[in-house]
Amino acid sequence: MVFAPPTQGHARHNHPGAEEIIFIIKATGEQIVEDHNGVSETRQVGPGCTISIPESRFHATQNTGTEPMEIFVVYSPTGPEKVLRDAPDFHLIPAKTDKGH
Repeated sequence: MVFAPPTQGHARHNHPGAEEIIFIIKATGEQIVEDHNGVSETRQVGPGCTISIPESRFHATQNTGTEPMEIFVVYSPTGPEKVLRDAPDFHLIPAKTDKGH
C-alpha cells in the first residue's frame, strides 16, 4: 500500500524493465502516463480505478482530493518496490497466515 496526503503524490518517474498496475482504493486524484511517443496523458482517478503502466513508461500520481489517497501497487517483475522501503512513512504489513491449515 502506498499513501499520498492531500495535494501530494509521486513525481514523474519510471521503472525500467517493470510494468506497474496501480489500483486506487481511496480518494481522488490525477494520474499521468506517457504514451509510447512520450506524450503525457492525464486522467482523473478515484476509488476502483485501475491504471496499467507499461514497462519503463514515465508516470506520476497526484492526490487532488481532501482525504489521504490509498493506492495498491503491483510490479511485474518485482523489484521497484524496494525503493519504497526507504520512504519515511514506509510500514511493512506482515502477511496473515492461517495456522489452522
